Parts: sequence; C-alpha cells; structure tokens
Amino acid sequence: MFYRRALTLILLLAVAARLAVMVPQLGRELDDPDNYLPLARALAEGQGFAINGHPTAYRPPLYPLILAPLVSALGDRLVWGVCGLHLAMGVGTVALTALAARRWGMPKSCVLIAALVVACDPVLVVQSRSVMTETLAAFLLSAALAAVADPSGLVWRGAALGGLAFGLAGLCRPSTLPAAALAAGAALVLGPDRLRVRFQRGALLVVAATAPLAPWAVRNNQVFGEPVWTTTHGGYTLALANNPVYYAEVLDGPPGAVWAGRNQRQWFDWVNRTTAGMTEPEADRTLRAAATGMLLERPGTFARAALARLGRFWGVAPSGSVYPRWLRMATAAWTVPLWLALAAGFVRRDLWCWPRIAAPSMMLALSVVHAFFWTDLRMRAPIVPAIALVASWGLRNGDWGGGVGDWVAKWGVAVSRRKGARKKDCGKVR
Repeated sequence: MFYRRALTLILLLAVAARLAVMVPQLGRELDDPDNYLPLARALAEGQGFAINGHPTAYRPPLYPLILAPLVSALGDRLVWGVCGLHLAMGVGTVALTALAARRWGMPKSCVLIAALVVACDPVLVVQSRSVMTETLAAFLLSAALAAVADPSGLVWRGAALGGLAFGLAGLCRPSTLPAAALAAGAALVLGPDRLRVRFQRGALLVVAATAPLAPWAVRNNQVFGEPVWTTTHGGYTLALANNPVYYAEVLDGPPGAVWAGRNQRQWFDWVNRTTAGMTEPEADRTLRAAATGMLLERPGTFARAALARLGRFWGVAPSGSVYPRWLRMATAAWTVPLWLALAAGFVRRDLWCWPRIAAPSMMLALSVVHAFFWTDLRMRAPIVPAIALVASWGLRNGDWGGGVGDWVAKWGVAVSRRKGARKKDCGKVR
C-alpha cells in the first residue's frame, strides 16, 4: 500500500515539476529553436517533410510526425497540446523507469528512488517546456530499458520491443543509435544464456532497431538519390564544435565562455557560403570533412576540446554565463549526490550483465558521441532514466550492509504502521 501511494505521489510530483516550468510559457510563443513546428505544419498541410516547400532530412522525423496531428487539430491552441504531450511523456518516462527498476529486481524503496530522480531531475524537467526532442527521447529510452528487462523468459519479445524502442529513439535523436549498437553487443557478449540465445537476442535487437529507420532511408533515397538513414544535420553539429573560431573563443577563452556574438555569426555566414547550391547530403559531407580536417590537423587541440565537451555533458550545473547563480547552486545540490550514487552503482559487479548493462551502455554511447559533437548540459536529458536506474542500483543493500534503500524501506513500514495504529485508536474513540 505504501509503495503504490508513494509511486502515485511521485507521478503527481512529475506533473507538478513540469507544470512549474510550462505554465510561465502559456500564452507566449512556443520555444522552438530547432524549427520542429514548421516541419509539423508542413506535414499537417500535406506538403510532406519539408521546409518552405523544399523536402528536407535536416531534422529527424519522429517528433514532427507526432506534433502534426496536434497542429492540425488545435491550431492556435497548440501550446496546450504540446504541454499535454510533454506532460504525458514525462509521466510515462517515470512509470517506465519504475517498471524497469522492478524488472531489475530492485527493492521497492529503490524503485521509488529511481522514479523520483526521473520525476525531478532539473535537466529533464526544464527541457519539457521547449519544442525539442529530449522529452520524447527520454521516454523512448526508458521504454527500451523496460523492454529489454522483460522477465517473461521470451528472448524474442524483450529484444524485439527493446530494439523497436531504440530505433524510434534514433528517429527522434540520432545520437542515441550508438546506444542501440552497444546494447546489442553487450547482449551478445554478456548475456546469461548460451551463445546461440545471446546471438539471437543481439541480432534481433539490431534488426528491430533498424526496422523503423528503413522507411525514412527509402524516402530519402527517393528525394536525394541516396539513403540517408538519420539526418543531414550531423556534419553541421560536428563542425559547430570543431572549428578554429570555436576553439579560440570557447576552448582557449575565459572559463565558462559561451560561444555567441559577431564571430559566431561570421562562422554561420561561412557555412552558408560554403554549402550554397549543394544538396543536403553534399553539404553534410562537406561540413563533416571540414571538422575532420580540424581533428587531423590539430589532434591535441581536439583532444582538449573533447574533454571539455565531456565536462559540460556531465557537469553538475549549467553555465554561469547563461543561468543565475541560485539556479546553478540548486542544480549542483541535486546533481552531486546523484553522481555519488551513480558511482556506487558503477562499482557493483552485478550491474555489468544483461539486461542491466543496457543502462551504462546508453551512458557510454552518448558520452562518446558528445565528446565529438556539439554538446551542452541538456544533451544528457535522454539518458536520465539510465542514470536513475544505475544510481538506484548503487543504493541497494549490498555486502557492506544496510544501505539507503534499507533505510527508506524501514521508514515506509514505520509510517504505515503508525497510520494503522492511529486508525485503530480513532475506531476505539468512536
């Protein structure tokens, strides 16, 4: 009874936290920095996946496809639809994380801790107010974690559903696809079953993850003459984080520097001039080549830049150049204990076997991706469910004796007993 009430309270807390950042946005223009709404409007109007009438693969398709019915149905009230969608996905992410934790075999107290982390994590909560893909990606990755931990014993079901969730996450944020590849490799090498079963599991994960991408690749082959499986945006984001101007102003600039201003605008102008007249795939390759050239010409600088990007990705607080001190302090107060619990989870040997290893696989894969590509704190929002699961795993009772989970469980039982005693006493008075 205590567990159900506590989980319900956490789900309500997830709604309240997201409403707290959404409500100030109501009545304003929706924050859509990546132009997903124009794509959704084009889809709703029957123009296909296009910008200004021109077919594109610059952004991944899943999120605009989900937004399109809302655009068509709600019109000027779209802000309410987006808020409702993000609230539903936020609550769903909490519930799926709790389901994955139960399937991992965690005690109920640690299940509640995992759910609470996802409900209140400041990075994930703040992203719910914007028309961006982090909220949907976190929902899909939590679904993948819950699916691969399917306790039914049917290898095909967990692998198929988990792979499908991974593939949809890739259609939402292509940076998550390496997580699917790493999870499939872990399923093959570290699964508890015979080699034949492990091979079936890993292969099915790959096939199921590829299936949602195939129609998108076919469409792009028809439009551009080549099968773009993800987006034509990768070269730009790689070059955005690896160019001489960025290195000079951010990497070698003052501590906490944020790239903005005249020099950044001049770099954008260079990109536009360089790629003028090219098809999207050609522009993608050109910018990727420019970034790769920086890597080869200045490997030491690139290595420093990669470490700096990882520092931002796993930072305990957002940039002081953008956010106020009180918000940075509050974020750090939340993140530092979470990182300590995460470290405790990583050192547990029983984490590094299937299906639990899917969670650290996500974290490792996304870290590697963002060591190369443009990175800031919000980029880790999709793996908050994985972080919550590993951190909660570290709080379980271990060989070293009772842990935080044990304390929470005992506290919950004590509260339930006191409530029961009060009810009996009230009955006696009546």
